[in-house]
Amino acid sequence: MLTVIWGALAARRAQALAVLLLAVLASAAAAAAPSYVAAAGQALARYEVSRATPNELRLRLADPVEYPGVPGDPARTPFADMVKKLTPAGFEVVLGAQSGGVAAGRDGTVTSSLVFRAGVCERVTVAGACPRATSRGQLPEVMVGTHTAARLGVAVGDQFTFGAVPVRVAGIYQPLDATDPFWLGAEYIRPAAAGPTGTSAVGSAEDAIFTAEAAPLTDDQAILYRSTADLYVTERLFDTRSVADLRAAVTVVTRDGSREGLGGGTSLSSLLDRVALQRGQLADGVTLGAGLLVLLCWLVLFVAVGSAADQRRPEQGLLLLRGVQRRRLWALAIGEHAIPALFAIPLGCLGGLTAATLLAAHTLPARADVTVDATVIGFAAIGALGALAAVLLTQARMLSAPVVDLLRRVPARVRGWRATIGDVVAVSVAVAAVVQLRSGGSPSGLALVAPVAGALAAGLLLARVTMIAGGAVGGALLARGRTAGGLALVQVARQPRFRPLIALLTVVVAMLAFTVATSEVASAAYRDRAIVEVGAPRVVEVGATSRSHLLAAVRAADPEGRFAMATVVTGSSSAAGTPLLAVDSDRLATVARPHSSYGMSLADVERKIRPTAPGAPVHLRGRLLTIVISASFDAEVFGGNRVRLAVTVSSANGTRVATSRQDIEPGRKGYVLQVPECAQDCRLVKIDIVAPVVSRNLEVRFEEMRTGDEDGEHETMVLTGAQFADITRWRLTDPDDTFLDATSGTDVALILTVPENRRATPAGIAVADAPFPLPVYLTRSTGTPLGGTHPYDGVDGTPTTALVGGVADRLPRLGGSGLVVDLEYADRLAVASQSGKEEVWLTGTAPVDVLDRLRAQGLVVQSERTITGVRQDFDRQAPALALRFNLFAALAGVLIGAAGLIAMAAAEQRARVAMLVALRRQGLPPRAVRGGYGLPAAVAAVSGGLVTVVIWLLTRSGQRLFSDGRSPVPLPDWPDVGRLLMFTMPTIALFALTAVVLGRVVAASVRRRSGR
Repeated sequence: MLTVIWGALAARRAQALAVLLLAVLASAAAAAAPSYVAAAGQALARYEVSRATPNELRLRLADPVEYPGVPGDPARTPFADMVKKLTPAGFEVVLGAQSGGVAAGRDGTVTSSLVFRAGVCERVTVAGACPRATSRGQLPEVMVGTHTAARLGVAVGDQFTFGAVPVRVAGIYQPLDATDPFWLGAEYIRPAAAGPTGTSAVGSAEDAIFTAEAAPLTDDQAILYRSTADLYVTERLFDTRSVADLRAAVTVVTRDGSREGLGGGTSLSSLLDRVALQRGQLADGVTLGAGLLVLLCWLVLFVAVGSAADQRRPEQGLLLLRGVQRRRLWALAIGEHAIPALFAIPLGCLGGLTAATLLAAHTLPARADVTVDATVIGFAAIGALGALAAVLLTQARMLSAPVVDLLRRVPARVRGWRATIGDVVAVSVAVAAVVQLRSGGSPSGLALVAPVAGALAAGLLLARVTMIAGGAVGGALLARGRTAGGLALVQVARQPRFRPLIALLTVVVAMLAFTVATSEVASAAYRDRAIVEVGAPRVVEVGATSRSHLLAAVRAADPEGRFAMATVVTGSSSAAGTPLLAVDSDRLATVARPHSSYGMSLADVERKIRPTAPGAPVHLRGRLLTIVISASFDAEVFGGNRVRLAVTVSSANGTRVATSRQDIEPGRKGYVLQVPECAQDCRLVKIDIVAPVVSRNLEVRFEEMRTGDEDGEHETMVLTGAQFADITRWRLTDPDDTFLDATSGTDVALILTVPENRRATPAGIAVADAPFPLPVYLTRSTGTPLGGTHPYDGVDGTPTTALVGGVADRLPRLGGSGLVVDLEYADRLAVASQSGKEEVWLTGTAPVDVLDRLRAQGLVVQSERTITGVRQDFDRQAPALALRFNLFAALAGVLIGAAGLIAMAAAEQRARVAMLVALRRQGLPPRAVRGGYGLPAAVAAVSGGLVTVVIWLLTRSGQRLFSDGRSPVPLPDWPDVGRLLMFTMPTIALFALTAVVLGRVVAASVRRRSGR
């Protein structure tokens, strides 16, 4: 039998080579998927590591015992031995020791930490030298940061004290890379504080002070330190170990460390969760492309080998007539095709590895290694064995047919349940996949290949309809004498092998169009989400001393309002609260990026949230504030219940409450409050009468307000009695339980009446320098109608109420839930210091030195996001990488489809040419000779478009485009048609060109053999 098999392979070399090539394609397609998934998993882990916070990259262990002396290297201590025993393989260990305290120099003091940390000298530039170990009688050497040296007033060689211990400055350092996880974020290199003058230098005066080994101190208890060990996870660990292994290792270290009494903590589990999520989504997403490639390869083999087998039907029939047993024919068929399939496994591994390497080099966000492992070989074997199964399936129909049917040149049509069982199975699988996909949740199982299953089922049904319609139309055309088209249609309709070819080409066109559509929608979704979530082309998170400082600094950096806008973004203290965006509204339309999903114009928002203020702010300048009031109440009845005066002022350093030294007494008196923040300038927010228990009615008359200095000079009248009596300048902080009135004449004053009651909050008056309730633009999702009032937490976190001046579908930065207010008005209504993130929004045309301008105004630049950067981040996540693989698979499927068309034509060429030669000699027109192959391509173009629309409508809602599964912006319903045509039209043109070339090859053969 082996001799016969080798003889069959030699006799049918072309077919054996075709089976080998197609099996290699199937094996390579199956092997490429796990190779790409492994490489992309590495890249995703490295990308997540690059974005992780320092605390997410390490596990800290801390010695529970404090030791006396200057912190030193714990490498030779029992603690280090214990850490070495607990550390899992592959983790990098950084040993250290630290002590907190106060450093005092000739120019000032600073609260900092005295730290030993292994490897610090390799990560800094030093003016002077790194600290060295010292012996008894020598001062311990330290290395201080630039800002610390400036605050203490020390240089290299100078001395200062840490705690009560004198130390010598060996060097002044600057970190080479402050973002290096070695510095543990803000633990060692603290962020700079906002102030009147900014700086671009990294760090602050509170940066760590680094030391080396030192001799024992005279006073052992002067400094106490604790040893630490930071266990860092590395990129190499993610390459060589699974997330489950790493999570188990962290659990073991944490558990065993706790048993040994080593305290510590980590956020490493958050990083591991993100990597596991990304890798899982990548594997699920790639399933679609891998399934498509393997399915197409199997279909091509089914078409090609089936066409060749049909040509050998008479041969098989004659063998059976001569007594050859069917089992021997089965053995021959299996052996003839198993050998190419087995050879295809190693070749497929190499091909898949090459494809994955090329794809990884052009699509992954970080470097990754593509390797061959057991998984890749296993998938390659599955692809090759599946190819063999497809081949044997085509042989099964022939080898099980009666001899009389085998002797027919045209196979008999399959009738009964056997004719439809394949369609029923395909449709059933497609329906189950689509139902599972649309049921919600993360796609899994059949849902992952729902588009492919749907395309295959629809392709098979449309191919069946095409065969039936083709026979009817072809017969009609022949009856009318149109032999060219009629003969082509009839021939296609009578040959069962054309049906899987039509289904194959339909699946190719449909999946290419579907994948391109998904990629186009994903690209638009990434862009839309980035625009809405960022809000402006560039958003810089800054540190400011107050909201007023933020506003003043941005306006000074951009006086004309052309490219910068101050904003504050806050969440809510309650789960049901409303997020808040406070903006310098006059600049909103200029700086923020508009988007159609907002459902409103940014210029309308500007107008609605910035109406004319009811009054002007009250500005104060002076260290002392004097308020003259006349109080009327029965002191005896009040007894021990105190009545006090409190004033809230807002300055560039924040908002503060100042209280008078003396309690309010009956009669007229001036009460003095110390307001040092108002030495330059500040704003009066409100005046409170603090009386928790009001035993009888309390009446307070405000008659005068003055500012001055402590020496009594430069006294300035801020408000006279007449100005106080202008009720329009004030609003009650508790309008439900207090009353406001004014007198005229010689004793003009403002009168606040507080009825008898127990009060949980002070009674007072606030400056009416902003509308109240504050007008806002609100999202529709909150349900509050236009003109209604909506509760929210203000920019200071204080609960308050807003007047809805407009509604929007979405808002910049907040998405589908939130409200936007004017920042200046919101700051005027605020009674506490800032809450939320302070940001500066910039246009794409902002000057290149804009960050330096902001620093010059005292803002501290902390981080920066851009729409482009966030858009690129989405492109680096697992769903985007899976989409690229699927697009590659769809494009490769086009070549596989063309190969299927060629393989089928090659298999039937001899019989087709013989038939056409006979017809040509009987008078068949020359143009009728070229027909036949164009019909599958034409049908695929039409049916592929229909199938694309169907599977798009059924499966688009279940496609995962974002790792977190959400988007504040609705996804586009339909992709851009122009981009679809840019991919599908060349595909259809390739199929048409292939059909034309094949037709011309057949026509040339007919001319040679017929002589006509």
